Amino acid sequence: ANVYRGTDIRLQRRVAIKALRPEVAVDSESRKRFQREAHSVSAMAHPNIVRVYDVGEQIIAAASAHTPIPFIVMEYIDGKVLRNLMDSGPFDPKVAVHVALGILDALEASHRAGIIHRDIKPGNIMLTETGIVKVCDFGIAQVVEDPTNDPSAIVGTAQYFSPEQAKGEIIDARSDLY
Repeated sequence: ANVYRGTDIRLQRRVAIKALRPEVAVDSESRKRFQREAHSVSAMAHPNIVRVYDVGEQIIAAASAHTPIPFIVMEYIDGKVLRNLMDSGPFDPKVAVHVALGILDALEASHRAGIIHRDIKPGNIMLTETGIVKVCDFGIAQVVEDPTNDPSAIVGTAQYFSPEQAKGEIIDARSDLY
């Protein structure tokens, strides 16, 4: 997917719009997965998880004249990606603990809601300008009770897989913590 900065003209606020790329949107399974992301994240209201405001599909003539492009309208995070901050050098221990606790709080809420993120990594974590930690990109999240999910599917970023995830074994919330 691609993420764009936009404006919610009704509520006069900046938003992030995540739109499935047209070449991916032609696959109905990809569109369903994208919709599941929106539904799973919208079910969670937590200060350390990016908020979802709206979801839909739209024919965009410039992108694809026949295939509707799914989109998610989300909270715009005015801040930095954790991966980029890590590349700048080591954190003060108090900052590192603050970031870790924010991620853990988000995961606790996610797991309580029955959702396993499956791709926790520095590139999916943001820090706002005021220091709030935000977990983003639930694109491959697994709803534990959803019968359409394959609990042993190997998805995510290989460098951050838990051992059971890498082996294609059934995972649970512990894989996110790994």
